[in-house]
Amino acid sequence: MDDMKTYLGRLYSADEVAKLLSIDMNTCYKWLREGRIKGMKLADSLWRVREADLKLFVEQAIEVGRR
Repeated sequence: MDDMKTYLGRLYSADEVAKLLSIDMNTCYKWLREGRIKGMKLADSLWRVREADLKLFVEQAIEVGRR
């Protein structure tokens, strides 16, 4: 199990992502479905987002905001 944690890193739920980004849950689910935020769908509405993917999303958003 430690190998999997090392491989995946910290996993965030859609609720945690929405709170961290200060966005509505519907927006979070929309962005996940569209692939704007890279996530893993584990069940009908159960999403997980790797910490590295969330960090990349934020860094890209900051870069776009600078343009």
